[in-house]
Amino acid sequence: MKNISIHLLFRRWAFISLFFFIILGCTLKENLYYAAPTLLPETERHMKTAGFWISCHPFPDKMILNHDEIRSLNLYIKNELELTKDITKLPSPYPRDDLLSLLEEDMGRYNQENLYLKKGIEAGPCFYQKMKKSTNRGAIPLEIRLRYGIIVCYADQCVLPTKERLYAKPNDADFDELQNSALDVGTPVAVLHKSLDGKWYYVIDELYHGWVEVEKVALCDLEELKSFFDSSPFVVVTKSKGDLFRNTTLTEHFDYVRMGVKFPLSRKINNGIIQIVLPVRKTDGTVSFEAGYIREEEIHEGYLLYTPRTIIEQAFKMLNEPYGWGGMYGEQDCSRFIQEIFATVGISLPRNSSKQARVGLMVGEYPDNTPEKIKLKTINRKAIGGITLLHLRGHIMLFLGVVNGHPYAIHEIWGYRQKVWWGSIIRVINRVAVTDLSLGKGSKKGSYLKRLLTIRMISRYCN
Repeated sequence: MKNISIHLLFRRWAFISLFFFIILGCTLKENLYYAAPTLLPETERHMKTAGFWISCHPFPDKMILNHDEIRSLNLYIKNELELTKDITKLPSPYPRDDLLSLLEEDMGRYNQENLYLKKGIEAGPCFYQKMKKSTNRGAIPLEIRLRYGIIVCYADQCVLPTKERLYAKPNDADFDELQNSALDVGTPVAVLHKSLDGKWYYVIDELYHGWVEVEKVALCDLEELKSFFDSSPFVVVTKSKGDLFRNTTLTEHFDYVRMGVKFPLSRKINNGIIQIVLPVRKTDGTVSFEAGYIREEEIHEGYLLYTPRTIIEQAFKMLNEPYGWGGMYGEQDCSRFIQEIFATVGISLPRNSSKQARVGLMVGEYPDNTPEKIKLKTINRKAIGGITLLHLRGHIMLFLGVVNGHPYAIHEIWGYRQKVWWGSIIRVINRVAVTDLSLGKGSKKGSYLKRLLTIRMISRYCN
């Protein structure tokens, strides 16, 4: 009897151990997906350069908008569409209720969702209560003294004041639900509030709002901010990533910035080196404007001319750049990719794809279940490569052209669904790529063409 009892206990222990091992494995396992092929379906080798698409273009060097027209477009986006902000015109003092509304809106995103922290642990009420407390609402005065600042190194802009990551699926490392955006060196911000632990500022920038680490912001007054941001002459970064240095020998690295960022120009130095003005944070938290250096080949003095050639060439400078949800890891998502390209010609597009889809001349708008042939007909007749945006729910692309009856776009894409005999699978691209709009056809979501909602041209006519 004793041996039988021991045997039963051992079997029970083994069963319980196996159960917890399976549960733990399901919790901690890495999310695995199928890799996309190097040459994507319906694409050819020669489609992976700007030159091919420029050669297909009917007028690649036509100026679409001059600098004055671009300024008018930016004002329209800001004042009429209210898709971007002029932080220098925010009310001061800033109303307490307005900030409380923003903080409440941020918290409201998550309270009803099943989201996960690191190691697959579900974020429960305690996490959200801790986060709400950290926003330090009790310290907000009735009238907020508006302060200004400039970002001094790459900064994640978070929905809540924490470095913890929050995932829709356990261990979904590429998609942090707390990642709002990312700000490059030189981004001007309005500072509204500080977290309970004193480590985070709540800021508003031209495009969005959220929490940024205090050590990444240098405070300044309004005149200093205007002087820096409106300085002339200036340079624009035209490379996918531009390296900033603190010395003329380019050996003391400061940071890198993404395409479209602008800096005041100081002077040109020999050997293809440009001296610019860098914002640096002093020990007291205020700004100091100091000398920085960048290679001449990575910038352009003033904005580039807005032509289809320019936009296509700038887009292809980012070919194969990794995907970064909300700017995670210093990269870009689909809307940031579009924004950076157009920033090089001085066009200030909003941050999110749904807002970008409201800018420009409407060429086509489609309710659900619109036949693909109708969309294809509009693309063939009206879409112009390099200046036309294609928007579908949660995604946006730059139209390139039509080859052999197939429309193509370049975009920052994480992955697509492919139909297989047992259903569909996700194939991960995770980079800027050229694709045919039939990608995903037959899958549960359908092709890009099937999901296409709007076609808009970034031109002088807006509606």
